[in-house]
Amino acid sequence: MTFTHLQKRFARLLIINGYLPKIFLAAIIGFATGLVAIAFHKSLEWATAFVFSPWVGENALPWWSFAPIPAVGGLLVGLILFKITKTPEASGQGTDNMIRAFHYKGGKIRRRVAPVKFLTSVITLSSGGSAGYEGPVSQIGSSVASGICRLFRMPRSLHGIFTLAGTAAGLGAIFKAPLAGALTSVEVLYREDFESNAFVTSIVASVTAFTVYIAFVGSAPVFAVGSVFPFTNFYELLACALLGVLCAPFSFLYVKIYEKTEKRFAKSKVSNALKPAIGGLFVGLILLVYPEVAGGGFDFVGKLFSEMLPTTIFGILLLLSIALAKIFATAFTVGSGGSGGVFGPSLFIGGVLGAAFAGAIEMVFPGLLRVPEAMILVGMGSFFAGAAKAPIAGVVMVCEMTGSYSLLPGLLMSAVMHIAFSRPWSIYKSQVLNKFVSPAHRGDLDQDVLRIVQVKEVITNRKFHVLRAEDPLLGVLPFIDSSSIYPVYENENYLGLLDMSILRNTYMAAPGMVRHLQVSDCTVKAPLLLDSLDLHAASKIFVRLGVSELCVKNSKGEIVGTLSHSEIFKIYDKIVSGKRENSK
Repeated sequence: MTFTHLQKRFARLLIINGYLPKIFLAAIIGFATGLVAIAFHKSLEWATAFVFSPWVGENALPWWSFAPIPAVGGLLVGLILFKITKTPEASGQGTDNMIRAFHYKGGKIRRRVAPVKFLTSVITLSSGGSAGYEGPVSQIGSSVASGICRLFRMPRSLHGIFTLAGTAAGLGAIFKAPLAGALTSVEVLYREDFESNAFVTSIVASVTAFTVYIAFVGSAPVFAVGSVFPFTNFYELLACALLGVLCAPFSFLYVKIYEKTEKRFAKSKVSNALKPAIGGLFVGLILLVYPEVAGGGFDFVGKLFSEMLPTTIFGILLLLSIALAKIFATAFTVGSGGSGGVFGPSLFIGGVLGAAFAGAIEMVFPGLLRVPEAMILVGMGSFFAGAAKAPIAGVVMVCEMTGSYSLLPGLLMSAVMHIAFSRPWSIYKSQVLNKFVSPAHRGDLDQDVLRIVQVKEVITNRKFHVLRAEDPLLGVLPFIDSSSIYPVYENENYLGLLDMSILRNTYMAAPGMVRHLQVSDCTVKAPLLLDSLDLHAASKIFVRLGVSELCVKNSKGEIVGTLSHSEIFKIYDKIVSGKRENSK
């Protein structure tokens, strides 16, 4: 049994009765993605320490001298993306690129995307670019899954499902949030729907990747807040709802500024290879005033838990200005073509807004909030939920990142209110409204099940009475059965099939004419189907020609049987009903 035959057998197993095989393949994807996430984490950690080393320690360089570094990083990224590897799909948002691939490309991602995205994202983030870790890892994970699906020749719908499993694995690992990773992968595709078919495989892949990842980097939550935040107070829940409403104008700015920046760079006549460097130059200028927005920014959000929240107007305005600076820095970094994500910055912006809101509440109503720092986490979950239209994923993500579900009521309240006021916009431009308008769900079933079966598996083997084009028609009539088809040859070359309708009409209209005709006069051009062709491609040929039966040839050009259009429908019915027998 050849490797190609094994590939096809496995693909067919997944389509027909493959619940357990799907889980097995999802686990493989999760394991591979978990290893990639570890490599990404370690590489980014090393690269960041290397790049920032001159600006830390006793003999540190002045901070203003760091300003050109994001531009240098952007230049390297641009050259790698557009000149060296020619992989433009690895630029910009990783998660949005994954969403676009799912809806419009059947989940297929080129092999080179994973290594290119890995390298360029490490350069972008370590050089001070304002972006998230999740975009690169989610696109890398989906690229790994796409490669595995390509290896097993998965049909379109399965390819998309396993691509989402790779995304879930990347998110579940890098954020140490297995459930949120799975929820995010199936929820960010749509504004008002989710991909339920992919949830099981996404869960398995995410949990597997999470297990592999924490085995190397530890299981401590991303935000070790060390506190429990119970919500039993009506005023606290009301405050969470109000925070959700206040997030709406900032998410509007976040989305619109990013979109306008991306469009400006796209329309610019400057070489694409130079655009990330120009964006990095603007980011460097922002970092002169707001160094907190460099990279992912999670260190700064972590400090907000341990240090006293602002209780003055100046402190609140400072935090609001940092949130705005993050919005612009992310737009310049990712919108210019740099490699990164917008999920991480949304958590940063939401956390800073939550801190500013908590400070304002403490200033006006001292003691109203028992644990004001909880608003930082509520802001993080609420802002992402509204900006990405992923309410459940945003809420669960924050809970898992902190290692506590005690914030759940407040997070849900805040997320729902934010979404209620932000429905017209989303940070992921490739999102569609629901499954009904997604190209990924147009005609999946009939295409997929027919693509896994080859013509040679279902043909009718028989011996043929071959006709010669130059033979008199009257001489072959005794051998002709009106229910069969007859291939016609001329000088050892296949010419077509004897057309029974022409023969029948001629005989009925002028019986005496038959003695003057040759076989070629009643021959219609009809191709020979190759036995290695799949049934989906074969059915398209039947539809195009309007015939009911065709002859089949093998790789040597020998006619080995026939295939009828009705037989294709019979096979389809057997597959979808789970009753197909493996017969030839």
